[in-house]
Amino acid sequence: MSTVGLWHTGHPLTVQMDLSGSISGGPFDGFAYTYLLPDGNDQTSQRPDLVPGVPMTLPGGGHNGLPLINAAAFQAPPLDANGNFTHFGNAPNGVARAISSWQADLALSKETRLTERVAMQFAVQAFNIFNHVQLGDPGNLTLSYAPGATPTNLTAAGNFGIITSTVNFNNNNDNKASPNTGTGLPRQLQFMLRFQF
Repeated sequence: MSTVGLWHTGHPLTVQMDLSGSISGGPFDGFAYTYLLPDGNDQTSQRPDLVPGVPMTLPGGGHNGLPLINAAAFQAPPLDANGNFTHFGNAPNGVARAISSWQADLALSKETRLTERVAMQFAVQAFNIFNHVQLGDPGNLTLSYAPGATPTNLTAAGNFGIITSTVNFNNNNDNKASPNTGTGLPRQLQFMLRFQF
């Protein structure tokens, strides 16, 4: 009997706010929200602020269609009297982690002598023997910025923070090759019969 186990923490996840919309009305009508940045750069993806005391993840999140990341834990940075952000968002890169992944593989083998020079070996191998679901990363971690639309000025799409793939079909995949046996798929059994002479 032999066994192999695999466990690793989830990937770091970064939440962003999309500033690709445009301002309507006033002297800046038609300007992109990116002109509100403290240094005047034009990057449309920025990090938001964290809301103190609000949990980053939701209980049971990541399973059964529930978002892993709590959109209410983020808000846009405050604006000054001129309508510019007072600072860049304080949510760090890798602010949260995806769900950890683990798998156990098991193999049983037996060798039988048929003659003095010939032997037969029979084996059964089980990959992911416990049939443990290994979920990937949430596909969408971007909040849309729209001043005055919500108390936090950020709105979340319906698929924000929701996991829609398994780890081997992840958009942040560690595997260099295409998914195959033993890389996070459902339980798979493999039988082997070998003659040795």
